[in-house]
Amino acid sequence: MKRDLSEIICHCEEITYKEILKAIKDGAKIAEDISDQTNAGIACGYCIEAIEEILEEEL
Repeated sequence: MKRDLSEIICHCEEITYKEILKAIKDGAKIAEDISDQTNAGIACGYCIEAIEEILEEEL
């Protein structure tokens, strides 16, 4: 699925798709790595599924 780079993935922390991609480029391999680098998924956790989908697409 083609996403807009400015799409908000984590609404609690306002983390964009572009920031998720950067974290993956910087070595993130699992959702916890993304959370450590961006804070995405640390509040309510609703975006974890989307983060895992992005990881699957990119790795």
